[in-house]
Amino acid sequence: MSLSSAVLWWEEWQLRILVLASIFIQYVLFFSIWMRRAPILRRLRVLVWVAYTAGDAVAIYALATLFNRRNQTSDGESSALEVLWAPILLIHLGGQTCISAYSLEDNELWKRHTITLVSQVTVALYVFCKWWSGGKMLLAAAILLFVIGILKFAQKPWALRTASFNSLQASSTVFLLPEAQRERRIYTLEEYVQAAKYCVLETKIDSQHEYESQCDYMFIDLSAPYSFRIAELPSFLMLVDKRAYRDLQCSLGNAFDILYTRITSGQTTLGVASVLLLPFLALASAVLFATSHKDGLNEKDITVTYILFGCSTMLEFLFPFIAISSLFPFGARLFGEYISGWHDMVSQYNVISFSVRKKKPTFLMKLATFSFLREFINQHWYIQHVPIAFQVTGVVRQHIVDGWKKYIHDAASYKRFSELRGQWALRRHHQLGWSLNKPFDESVLIWHIATDLCFYHPNTSPQGRQGEATQHSREISNYMIYLLLIRPEMLMPGTRSDLFTLASDIIVENSKGSLDMTEENLAKEILNMSMLPSAVDMVSNALKLSKALMELGDEQERWTVIQGVWMEMLCYSASRCRGYLHAKSLGDGGEFLSIIWLLLSVMGMETLADRHQRSELPQEEATAEQEAAASTSHSGRADQSEDNISLV
Repeated sequence: MSLSSAVLWWEEWQLRILVLASIFIQYVLFFSIWMRRAPILRRLRVLVWVAYTAGDAVAIYALATLFNRRNQTSDGESSALEVLWAPILLIHLGGQTCISAYSLEDNELWKRHTITLVSQVTVALYVFCKWWSGGKMLLAAAILLFVIGILKFAQKPWALRTASFNSLQASSTVFLLPEAQRERRIYTLEEYVQAAKYCVLETKIDSQHEYESQCDYMFIDLSAPYSFRIAELPSFLMLVDKRAYRDLQCSLGNAFDILYTRITSGQTTLGVASVLLLPFLALASAVLFATSHKDGLNEKDITVTYILFGCSTMLEFLFPFIAISSLFPFGARLFGEYISGWHDMVSQYNVISFSVRKKKPTFLMKLATFSFLREFINQHWYIQHVPIAFQVTGVVRQHIVDGWKKYIHDAASYKRFSELRGQWALRRHHQLGWSLNKPFDESVLIWHIATDLCFYHPNTSPQGRQGEATQHSREISNYMIYLLLIRPEMLMPGTRSDLFTLASDIIVENSKGSLDMTEENLAKEILNMSMLPSAVDMVSNALKLSKALMELGDEQERWTVIQGVWMEMLCYSASRCRGYLHAKSLGDGGEFLSIIWLLLSVMGMETLADRHQRSELPQEEATAEQEAAASTSHSGRADQSEDNISLV
C-alpha cells in the first residue's frame, strides 16, 4: 500500500476507528472497578489510567473530526449515519458509573468538566441540527440518544462536585451536629476516657449483633464529638471478630464508592430512576434504528452503527444486572467482594530480598537498561500480597482491648497509650529500649532487619519459625517496610524512604556475594558480619538488636515481644496518618493501614484529627493561659479603678 492510498484509507476510516475505540474504552472503564480493587489485577491499573485519560480525549477528538468532515463534504445521504454518532459520543463523555475519578485530585476539577459539558453538548447539537438528513425513525432514535447522553454527561461533573473535599466536609459537618430532638452530652476528655473504659469492661460480645459503622467523616480529617463516639462504641464492641472486620472492610468500600465512583448517587431516588430508565431508552433507540429504512446509506457505516448501538445498549444494562445479581447468593459470591467490601491482602516488601536481587539480579532486572528503571522495577514489581488482614486485625483489636483494661486509667494514660511504639511490649526488657529512642523511620528499619535476622538465626527452631507470633511479626514487619519505601507519607510525616536504599547498599557492599545467594544465606552472612565502624549505621544497630533479642531465653517470649513491638508501631503509624492520605490510597487499591486506622477510631482511640481537635490544652499551656487570664483580669480592674479616680 502506497502512502497516498494509506492516507485515503485513514481519511475514510478515521471517524469509524475513533468511535469504535471510544466504545472499547468505555468497556475498559466499566470493568475498571475490579482492576482497581482486586490486588491480583494491580498491574492492570495502568490500563485503567490510560483509559480514563484517553476516554474524554478520544470522544472529543471524534466530535471534532465529525464537525470537520461535515464542514468539508456535501455528501448528505452517504454519511447521514455519522451524524447519529454525535449523541453516542456524548454518552461516552459521560463515562461509567464504576469510575468517576481516577485520583482524589480529579474530584476538584468538576468546574472544568462542567465547561466541557456545555461546550461538547453545544457542538454535538450544532452538528446534528445543521447536517441531519435521516428519516423519522432515525430522528426518534437520535433524540433518545441525546436524552441519554446529556443526562449521563451531566452526572459526571455533579458526581465530582459531590465527592470534592469541601462538599464532603459540609455534608459530614451536618451529620455530626447535635440533633434538634435530643441533646448530646458534652464530655471532657477525662469523662470520655472513663465512659469508654466502662464500655470496654462491661460490653459483652453478641454473635447475633449486627452493626454498620459510620466512618465516612474520617476521610476528610473530621473528628467526631465524644458523645457520638461513646454512643457508637458499645455497638462495635459487641461484634465478633469476623463481623467487626467485615464492617471495617465495608467502610473502606463505601468510602471508595463515594470518592471514586457514581455508585452512591445511584442509591438516591433520581439515581435509581436513571439507572433503570436509561438502559430501556438505549434499547428503544437500538430497536428504532434496526427497524428504520437504510436505503442509500453506507454499508460500512451501517455496520459500525449496529456495533455502537449493540455495545452501548449492553453497557447500559450491565450495571443494573450486576447490582441486582449481587442481591442473590450466586451474584454476591461472583461480584460482591469487589463491589460492596474490600480485599484481604496486605502488601509485603523486604530489605534482605531486595539486597539479594541487587547481588543476583533477576531476568527482568537484567532487561532494564537504565539504573533508574531497575530501581523502579525492583521496588514495584516485586511487591507481594498475602491474605492476612483479618488475622492481624484480630490481634490488633485484642491489643487495644488489653490497653483499655490494663494500661489506660485516666486521660494521661490514654494519651500515653497513643504515643506507644513498642515501649509497652518492652516493659520487662528495658535493655532493648535504646532501639526505640530513635526517629521512627530508623526504628522501623532496625526492627525490620533484626526480625529477619532472628527468624533466620541458627538457634531459631523450625517450630519457632512456624509460630503464629513469628508469622504475624514478619508480616507486619514486611508491611511497615513497604510503607517506608513505597508510601513514606503514610508511615509518618517526614519519613525518609532513602533509608531503605542506604541500608540495602550497606548490606550489599559488606557481603561476599556468593553465587548461591538466598535470603537465608544473606541473613546468616549479616549475623557473622563484624560491627561497622559507624555508630549511626542501621545495619550494625539491627545486628546488635538481634543479638540482644536472641539472648531472651524463651523462644515463644521472644516472638511475643517482637510481635508486640510491631503491633504498637503499626498502631502508632496509623494514628498519625491523615484521613486525606487514607482516602487517596483507596484510588490505588487501598492500604491495610486504613483498616487499622478505622479500628483505632471505632475502638475509642485517638487518631490524628482527634488529637488536633482535642478541647483540653496541655497542662503547661492551660496553666499559662489561666495566669494570662488572671493577669488580664487584674489589669482590667486596675484600669477601671484609675478611670473611676479620674472621673472623681
